[in-house]
Amino acid sequence: MRYVIGILLPVLAQALFVMIVIAMNTGNGSWAGLAALLLGMFAIPATGLANFIYLRSRRDRPILSVIVPCFLIAFVMPFLLIILLMVG
Repeated sequence: MRYVIGILLPVLAQALFVMIVIAMNTGNGSWAGLAALLLGMFAIPATGLANFIYLRSRRDRPILSVIVPCFLIAFVMPFLLIILLMVG
């Protein structure tokens, strides 16, 4: 259960955010949707791997104390996409 909450939920939230950005920028001439797709292709698996390594290294800590950093790691890429949407 620790890995489902710490890896799967942040990755799904990140993928949902990327899909929303792609759907918002379809057909309006913006390159933000393409940038979200390309960034998501690399960032989503990297987030899952980083969270897996983080959870494995802190196996002895309670689950509630490691979930918040897992979600913070996962929300770095959506913040980059928001900045990209503001610029583009």
